[in-house]
Amino acid sequence: MNNPVVISGGGIIGCYIHARLKQAGVDSIIIERNKRLKADSPSIRTISLNPNTLKLLSDIGMNLELANVNLIKVADGNGSGKIEFSAQDIGEESLAYVIMFNELLTKMQQLVESSIHFENEISSIEAFEDLSKITLVDKTILNTPLLIGSDGRNSPVAKLSNFVSRKEDYDQTAFTFLVEDKSDRDASTAHQLFTDKGIFALMPVKSLNKNIFSVVWSVSNKILDGSPQDYVMSNISLIESMLDSKFIIKSEIVSFPLSSHHLESYMKEGVVVVGDAAHSLHPLAGQGINLGFSDADILCEELISAYEKGYSINSYRVLKSYELRRKSMNEIMLKAMDGFVNLFGSSNIYIRTLRNFGLTFFNKTSFIKAFFINHASGNHKL
Repeated sequence: MNNPVVISGGGIIGCYIHARLKQAGVDSIIIERNKRLKADSPSIRTISLNPNTLKLLSDIGMNLELANVNLIKVADGNGSGKIEFSAQDIGEESLAYVIMFNELLTKMQQLVESSIHFENEISSIEAFEDLSKITLVDKTILNTPLLIGSDGRNSPVAKLSNFVSRKEDYDQTAFTFLVEDKSDRDASTAHQLFTDKGIFALMPVKSLNKNIFSVVWSVSNKILDGSPQDYVMSNISLIESMLDSKFIIKSEIVSFPLSSHHLESYMKEGVVVVGDAAHSLHPLAGQGINLGFSDADILCEELISAYEKGYSINSYRVLKSYELRRKSMNEIMLKAMDGFVNLFGSSNIYIRTLRNFGLTFFNKTSFIKAFFINHASGNHKL
């Protein structure tokens, strides 16, 4: 191809798409608005990779240091309902693998460093018959058969291409920080608690000689009073008692508002969006990055198949096939997360009784558990 594919966004997903296309002989370049991430950049953000995502990374040569999650315990802190998800339920070695966000991003950017252009951004897009004319903020002009928006939930590509988004504000704030657990907790077990004080998730982090865990704590804005630090310090003892733990906070406490969005379409002629540019959801299941990888996997499948057959990779048929394969799957996950947020956020006594019964029933029904885990693990693929 005389004109390479242009990928807007040099994050983890954008870098993956470039690497995957390069393996198949499809040229692409990446435009990234931020500076190059330094290898030692401090971060407390972690991401949870499912088995399918880990395989996709392995297939492009990524060898990563990870914390394995073999068991996830979910409990209603206000009742007796609980459920356990085990890797054995689906015949996998682990349910999830946890890595520091900056560590993975650094490795991905290093993998594609010869094709990523930092500190630049798309300022305009003009569509022609076979190519799109893209102008960057530094006035550089690029002609491309296909523009891929992998540039986050406030995607410039989606905005410039007039994609329509459906948004929902959860009216919640999330706190994230690292803790050391002084109890004898199994470092391969993750926990999720639904309580009057919010949804509390605890995931292991790869660490030497210490039980270090990542916390994501989602709290209704209606009960927030004071700073994030004040809220955490005032309520963490309740979580400790529920988990029979003793936590020592080992990082700053970072907070951010929670909302979701979903584009009505993922493609237009010559333009396509993936990952957070197309959809975002509540972090309670840690599926955001995995949905992005599933998008990227299917998009690359469609593009590479078209390329190998000599078809135009920017054709409506090719891009629409990607949208059809991914949009419905993402919709299922978004609606499921919204349902969980509403169900476990309710203080209604009848709903509490129903959800405790439901969790107990769910925990005893192996085939339903296996179906749910397989979906979350990325094993269901259209």
